[in-house]
Amino acid sequence: MKKLIITFVLIIFSTLSSNAFELNNYQQVKLTLREYNKALSVQDIEKVKSFYDENYKSADGFTLDELMQMLEKTYSAYGKMKQKTKINNITAYDNYAIVQLKDKTHACVYPDKNKTKGKEGILDGESLYSLYFKKSGDKWKIFYDEIISETTSLKYGVANKIPMGIVTPALITNNEKYDLSLKMKKPDDIIALASISNEEIEYPTPDYKEKFRKFPSEGELQRVVKANNKNKNEYAVASVGFTRVSMNKEETKARIEIIGIAYLMKRINMIQLKENNEQ
Repeated sequence: MKKLIITFVLIIFSTLSSNAFELNNYQQVKLTLREYNKALSVQDIEKVKSFYDENYKSADGFTLDELMQMLEKTYSAYGKMKQKTKINNITAYDNYAIVQLKDKTHACVYPDKNKTKGKEGILDGESLYSLYFKKSGDKWKIFYDEIISETTSLKYGVANKIPMGIVTPALITNNEKYDLSLKMKKPDDIIALASISNEEIEYPTPDYKEKFRKFPSEGELQRVVKANNKNKNEYAVASVGFTRVSMNKEETKARIEIIGIAYLMKRINMIQLKENNEQ
C-alpha cells in the first residue's frame, strides 16, 4: 500500500512538473512575440532579424536574407506603418511552438517628398499566418512561417470611396485554370480602366505586362487564368485607373482628368499534391 501511494505521488508530481514546463514555454513564446512586434513597430531590421533562425525558410521559399531585403524595401516605400497584431492561438510542446496570428496594417503613402496633403494614398492590409518557433539555448527562434490568407489595397483619390474587391478561389493546384473577377460599385459618371492577373510569389518580383480594359457599367471584370506548374503560391493582382471626362462651356474641347488609382492584391495558396506512383 505504501509503494502504491509513493508511485501515485510521483506520477502526480511528474504531471504537475510537465504542465508547469509547458506553461513556462507558453509564457516565454508570448514574451518573445511581444519583443518581436516591438522591433517590427520601430522598424529595427537588425533586431527583427535576431528573432529568426539562420536556417529560416518560409512556405513561399524565401530565405532569411531575402525576407530582410523585402522588409527593408517595405519600410523604405511606406514609411511609418500602423500594425495591430492579435494572437489567435499558441501551441507549445517540447522545444517547439506554433503561433497563429492576425495582422491589420494601415499606412499613408505620399507620391512626393513634400507629403502634400490630399495627395496621399491609403494602404490597408490584413493577413492570417502562423509562425513556427524552436528553442535554441534559452531563446525562441522563428524557423518557418506560413501565410494562410492575405489581402492588400493601395488607393488614391476617389478610389478610397469606391467599394471594390478581388474574388478568387481559396486554393489552387498546379496548372489549374481558374476564374478571377474584380467587383466594383462605381458612379456612372466615372470611367474605370482595369487589369486583373495572377502572379507567382517570388523574389525579386518579376515585371508583368498589364492589359487594361474598360470596366463594364454593370457586373464585374472577369478573367480565366492558369496557375503555375512550379508548386508556387500566387497573388491575384488588380490595377484600376479612374477618370472623368468634362467639356468646356462651348463644348468644343474635352478634358480627361485622372481622379483616382487603386492597386489590389489577394493571396491564393497552392495545394501541394504528391503524385501517386502506386501500381
